[in-house]
Amino acid sequence: MSLGPVSTSLGSRTSLARRLAEDVRSRIMSGEYAPGERLPSEAELVRHYEVSRVTVRTALRTLEAQGLVDVRHGSGSFVSDFGAGIRAGLQELRSISDTIREMGHEPGMERHAMQRRPATATEAAKLGVDVGTEVLAVERMILADGQAVAFSYDVVPVAGFSPALVDQLGTGSLFATLHEAGLMPARALAEVHAISDESIGWGPQKPVPGLYVLLDQVHFSRRGSAVAYSRTYFVEGRFQFVVLRTN
Repeated sequence: MSLGPVSTSLGSRTSLARRLAEDVRSRIMSGEYAPGERLPSEAELVRHYEVSRVTVRTALRTLEAQGLVDVRHGSGSFVSDFGAGIRAGLQELRSISDTIREMGHEPGMERHAMQRRPATATEAAKLGVDVGTEVLAVERMILADGQAVAFSYDVVPVAGFSPALVDQLGTGSLFATLHEAGLMPARALAEVHAISDESIGWGPQKPVPGLYVLLDQVHFSRRGSAVAYSRTYFVEGRFQFVVLRTN
């Protein structure tokens, strides 16, 4: 396989592997590298991107963890055949909208409900705030090409948020709004559960039966403070998660 022009400036040494992975990922999403196709060898990638072999291997491990590449020792690296569903690595902390977009689909969001109210005991414990602290509770349907792939229930402490940012929390990307507020999540503590619950979801796109993969997680800023508590119910069969396990 030949390599085209480098589509991303790789920049500083500390970000080389991440940016190399992003460039290869964009080529996969654009169809330049087809499912099942062998990627260029490590040596070819080293020459093309003018980076070290360690950097290339780190980037390939990142892509493998994201479920985009299958690394076969002795044979090379191959583009995963992930079908029509949206795929993400559970170890990634990324915007759902960005993941959908990078998989070649058009992300969308429809707000179902938004309410400023006191935090419940469970929410307060998750967020590390006092019971009754004012939060914004938002219920949204997350779409890919107009099809519901998840139903999200987010709770965000809004002390100090401007009215414009509060409104944006209900209409746009959670990550984008938190980033604008200077509270971009740096890590998250998540629990994953298989759920069958007919009370989850709404509207004509609500799946029957109500089978979901629940990602129950608290997002933390770089300073370690909890900035959001999210329960996102991914519709079974429409959003795939992968976990890289090694010995």
